[in-house]
Amino acid sequence: MKNLNMKKLVASTIAASALFVASAPAQSAAVVSTFNVDITLTSLCAVSTPANLTFAYTAFQVAAATASTPFTVTCADTLPYSVAVSGANVTDDAVGLAYSLAVTAPGGGGTGTGLAQTYSIDGTIAAGQSGTCSTATCTNAATSLTRA
Repeated sequence: MKNLNMKKLVASTIAASALFVASAPAQSAAVVSTFNVDITLTSLCAVSTPANLTFAYTAFQVAAATASTPFTVTCADTLPYSVAVSGANVTDDAVGLAYSLAVTAPGGGGTGTGLAQTYSIDGTIAAGQSGTCSTATCTNAATSLTRA
């Protein structure tokens, strides 16, 4: 009898194991595939528009007149660039005054960081100029020169 009970116990264990395996969720095989991610980046810079550069000058004044206006340059990270102003030495025919323009760069300027870098356009009217004005005060508002 002992042998028969043992056979029943073994048979029950095998049957229970078979049910457990049959009820377990099916195992899926992992499938691996590779692909490339291609990116084309077109680097560029964005330049803010500087405010107008405004001088106040009195004929024959002893000291040079100066003016400055800031602007920012934002370029893609590590992109080299340069900043310049066209026509750096100009005589304004409307008021007869010669002036010069220059760009002042921040430390480390000339290579993009991905962040805005602040520059300034600095202007100077040399001292001692008479200018051209037939009234008490003249402006070049009607013929103001646009610079780039």
